[in-house]
Amino acid sequence: MEDYTFERLWYELSQGYQIQYTYMNNRYLLSKVTNNCYSQELLTQKEKNPHAKFSMLTLKRVKELFPYMEDIEYKVRYINLKCKKEKLYEGCNWTR
Repeated sequence: MEDYTFERLWYELSQGYQIQYTYMNNRYLLSKVTNNCYSQELLTQKEKNPHAKFSMLTLKRVKELFPYMEDIEYKVRYINLKCKKEKLYEGCNWTR
């Protein structure tokens, strides 16, 4: 994990990945909404450590949090795509 840089995190968010990480014993889901706007969703709730369930962050704040993120995992954001059957053998033409 030492090779994981902020630039890589930023690139993966820009490519549509969602990042799960631990910060202060809480698990969060981070995803990009628009340019310089990121959503942070609380995945675990500690009774004695209340935090906002959902918040919006700027890139500057994400960069400030990065050194303290632990157990970073990423996943592909779910996009509902269907493949046209007639194009299946010619190379799939993906549509929404």
